[in-house]
Amino acid sequence: MQLQPLSWQVGHTSDPAQKPLEWYPAQVPGAAQMDYARAKNWPPVEFGTNYRAFDGLEDLYWCYEAPLSFTLEPWQGATLVFLGIDYRYRISVDGRVLADGEGMFTPVKVDVTEFAGGEHNVQVLVYPAPKADDSGTRDQARKCCKPAACYGWDWHPRIITSGLYDQAGLWIHHKTHIRDLQVSYRLTEDLSRADITVEAGTLAVARLLDGDRVVAEATGSGRLMLSVDQPKLWYPIGYGPQFRYTLAVSALEDGREVDKHIRPLGLRRSRMVMNTGSWKMPNLFPKSRSDAPATLEINGQRVFAKGSNWVNIHLYPGAATYEDYKNLLQQVRYANMNILRIWGGGFVNHEAFFELCDEYGIMVWQEFPLACNEYPDEDPYLAVLEQEAVSIVRRLRTHPCLVLWCGGNELFNSWSKMTDQHHALRVLDQVCYKEDRFTPFIKTSPLMGMAHGPYVNYDNRLNTEYLPVFIDSHNTAYTEFGAPGAASADYIRKYCTGEDLKAFPQKNAAFKEHFGVDAAFFPDTWLRTSEADYYFGGWKDLEDLCEKTQFIQAICYRALFEEMRRQWPHCSMALNWCFNEPWPCFGNNSLVSWPCEPKPALETVRQALRPSLASLRARRHRYTGGETFCGEIWMLNDSPDTLENLTVQVSYRIGDGPERLWGALRLDSLPARENARLGSISFPLPQDSPCRFEVYLRVPEHGDEMNSHYTFFCYPARTVKKKGQLNE
Repeated sequence: MQLQPLSWQVGHTSDPAQKPLEWYPAQVPGAAQMDYARAKNWPPVEFGTNYRAFDGLEDLYWCYEAPLSFTLEPWQGATLVFLGIDYRYRISVDGRVLADGEGMFTPVKVDVTEFAGGEHNVQVLVYPAPKADDSGTRDQARKCCKPAACYGWDWHPRIITSGLYDQAGLWIHHKTHIRDLQVSYRLTEDLSRADITVEAGTLAVARLLDGDRVVAEATGSGRLMLSVDQPKLWYPIGYGPQFRYTLAVSALEDGREVDKHIRPLGLRRSRMVMNTGSWKMPNLFPKSRSDAPATLEINGQRVFAKGSNWVNIHLYPGAATYEDYKNLLQQVRYANMNILRIWGGGFVNHEAFFELCDEYGIMVWQEFPLACNEYPDEDPYLAVLEQEAVSIVRRLRTHPCLVLWCGGNELFNSWSKMTDQHHALRVLDQVCYKEDRFTPFIKTSPLMGMAHGPYVNYDNRLNTEYLPVFIDSHNTAYTEFGAPGAASADYIRKYCTGEDLKAFPQKNAAFKEHFGVDAAFFPDTWLRTSEADYYFGGWKDLEDLCEKTQFIQAICYRALFEEMRRQWPHCSMALNWCFNEPWPCFGNNSLVSWPCEPKPALETVRQALRPSLASLRARRHRYTGGETFCGEIWMLNDSPDTLENLTVQVSYRIGDGPERLWGALRLDSLPARENARLGSISFPLPQDSPCRFEVYLRVPEHGDEMNSHYTFFCYPARTVKKKGQLNE
């Protein structure tokens, strides 16, 4: 579908019966607030507290206008196409209303053939953002399908977007054309045949191609059925090739192909199956619900899902480009990740995101737009939710990367108070079953057996590290967990004033509203001065604090990911919170600062998620002088190959001393997709002098490929912490 762009302008009014007094050039895709800020020469929204200037804009009506002038041949028709309107809209031509609706994720198509040959004007009126109450919090999102993050989160400022955020233009087409192509498929139980259903809405021919070779073809009206024996399948990275066929569907008139749609089509079977040991729990009567299935099985292979949570990549969905997606997803692939959970409080990504995930072999867990609220059993809301869900599923179901649907984020928790019986979740379950029956659906995350959090490494209130909590747990999946760290000091300086820097570490506005301090849960989130005190004994200035918390984030994320891998096969998922950011966060759990600046932790996560490696389990990162360090040595193997005749050489270095060989551990064989504990190590730590110490694991048969290196802290028994200062 080739859309002819229109020359859009935009203005605002507080009364929908009155036209705007001023008009500004509009970029489409984009956002009305972005156009307004550009016209008024406002400074960048990402800097300091500039976003506050947008506060009143959410309550305005935004009116888009464009001239509409076109000519048609007798055999042609014309349709106005809007791929994404944010959020409630009314579409008119010359003042005559042609469409009126609500919802971001349902494309709008308006037949305008009758207006050919004249000079006309098309208008799109976008209503103020819906609000469930006057709280000014994210609770305002609970009665609409607009992404909840827009209403403010602990990593997202309150900017409630409006406007034409996806392509909008004129489609000139043959009167006989494919208006809404729908494709679905089913694989047989033994994966030996694929049955593909194509609905073109008109007489059409459908061909499935492997390169230039047609492997299946069908002609007719209504539903066309294509069958492929021994189909080539799509696999996540590390489990097989990312093969995709080409599907070409053409509308027919008098035997001629008059309208053609071409798309890639990958085939895969995705299931959620019970985790190893889950049917045994609970093990006492009266037995009740067991842990929910949390293991992904792709084409018959059980997969350890290692990845991250994905949030909005910009404050405005219309600002996301193909290059933005590509840059970030290349970092996902670099980090050895194979899955992204698309968090339910954010936008549904553009097609470019899913096309790249298909290509890269990155699985996608897609949530519907529900998060941390109790969504009502009210007909108007449920009608829009069903409409949006159908549109989302139909658009995405042929992307092989999409392996799991989910109702939304944290809906069964005390702050949301939803259950299986809430009508919103029953609607979503019904839509997924009807529209994409063979892709699994879960109602929320977490479910019984899964875990969200913790989101810090050290709790200064309890004076404890959280690493032992993960080691002692027995979860089927860790679908959110965090290790916070600052952005670099140079990065922070780009987005705040000198006065802000002078005021730090006080709770000045820029550091607070870019979530460096006092954002959520803990007073010093997310710069974590308390962690710099605990692990390093203090910090000197912003530069020093950033370097130290980045180091802490890096070593802790590595330990957490490796620990979750050790718990396979009972544990089958490790997804940190989070991968990216929508704007500059001075401190965060993210691995990549906005828009695409990797933190040091990305490299240590990459090391932790290598297919095969020697791994050290230690219960803490900080020790007291005079203790004996104890650890376990493991081999982790997520590769498709059996590892033979392995030797793990263990050595350590205390402070500036020499590296000392502890010894070696042997393993004759380690099957594919399995882990093994080789043994334990111990050595004494110095009594009085503070130091760092290192542990080295080397697997000489494989060069540096499986080697690992770990850093720990040791302090005398006296109190180390002296807030904001280094100990003498």
